[in-house]
Amino acid sequence: MAAIHFAGPLVKRGNYYCVEFPRFLSSELKSRSRVKVQGTINGGDYNGSAFPTGDGRHFIMINARLRRKLDIEVGEEVVVILDRVPQEEGGRNDS
Repeated sequence: MAAIHFAGPLVKRGNYYCVEFPRFLSSELKSRSRVKVQGTINGGDYNGSAFPTGDGRHFIMINARLRRKLDIEVGEEVVVILDRVPQEEGGRNDS
């Protein structure tokens, strides 16, 4: 089962479109920095990073291609199911 599973609205943050994690779920990442994640958004594949907001939460960015593919607009709620991508041995998981 995925470590992170929630529904939240697509929001615009500056020049980026994103979905913000509920604070209690950000703790599942066990990091306060960028973390590679994979899973689905509204059933569509997602491979990317969860970025820190600076207040203890994280968000994932949703690029234009994925927004078009999933037919989602700002304010619409999306279902996010993610797992942290295992860190490569001897490497960092924040690239």
